[in-house]
Amino acid sequence: MQIIGFFAMLMFTLILIFLFISFVYFYLYIAKKENLLNAQGYRKGKKKKSTLRDRILNPLVRWGTKAGPVGMKYPLFLNAAKHEKWLKEAGRPLGMTLESFFGFRFVLILFGLGFGSIYTFLGMPFALPVLLLSILLGVMGPSAWLYLSAKRRQEAISMMMPDFLDTVSVTLQAGVSLDGALIHVTNQFDGPLSEEIDRFNKEIELGVQRKTAYLNLIDRNSSKELHTLVNALIQGSALGVAVARTFKLQAEDLRMTRGFKAKEKAAKANPQVTLVTTFFIAPAVFGFIMGLIVLNIIYNPEAFGLDAFFK
Repeated sequence: MQIIGFFAMLMFTLILIFLFISFVYFYLYIAKKENLLNAQGYRKGKKKKSTLRDRILNPLVRWGTKAGPVGMKYPLFLNAAKHEKWLKEAGRPLGMTLESFFGFRFVLILFGLGFGSIYTFLGMPFALPVLLLSILLGVMGPSAWLYLSAKRRQEAISMMMPDFLDTVSVTLQAGVSLDGALIHVTNQFDGPLSEEIDRFNKEIELGVQRKTAYLNLIDRNSSKELHTLVNALIQGSALGVAVARTFKLQAEDLRMTRGFKAKEKAAKANPQVTLVTTFFIAPAVFGFIMGLIVLNIIYNPEAFGLDAFFK
């Protein structure tokens, strides 16, 4: 019976892992869909409210700021340069610096350790896996969240580029200077691209050389479309190419590229959903069914006519 109990616990753990992976995948799928709708302007006009996530994270970030020196002292094998890059690409969410992020992570590790210890002390089932999972989430969860935030923000920048460039090109053709056009257009658009261009404009106003401001813009972002535009502007300034024409050509190229990428992602979506359903959801459901059948056979063999085998 001990062996049966061990296998039942093992099967239950595997089922939970499969379901967790499935839920994570579908959450990411829905998040990408929402980001695409936001980038296309289908979610405009809604007031931004303080979400439950923000109300939970803001106190943790404040505590993380205080624990920043301790978090930097014990990075636990994480690459500080890589996380600084992700912070820049994510637009420094919640106003975090590298030190406050490591402090935030340190606070979450303590919370995970405390929750797992209390869970174990209360004698709840699967105490050791829950304890290890709580600590692991505290160690790896913030890095995964930061990476996904940076990736979503850069994708939103790439999606906004064609419309932004078209508007800037029209404004330039109306006789407005480049700086004036960028300032005017950033006031008309919302989103991460407008935030980055607005920061670029402020650097120019503070006396930073244009080429240096361009390089800073590239350093803060990993969007290939934005890199292509900035490099074209740098070369255009050096060669004397008309800026309005540069924006127009870039907008046309990016719009064609975006159409191809949209078709490619749509073609890949169905096989990915089928793959997750086949290898994670279906085995989990099958495991539940088989587990119930095995338990019925063990504890109620008369219903299956197998009582002779359990005497």
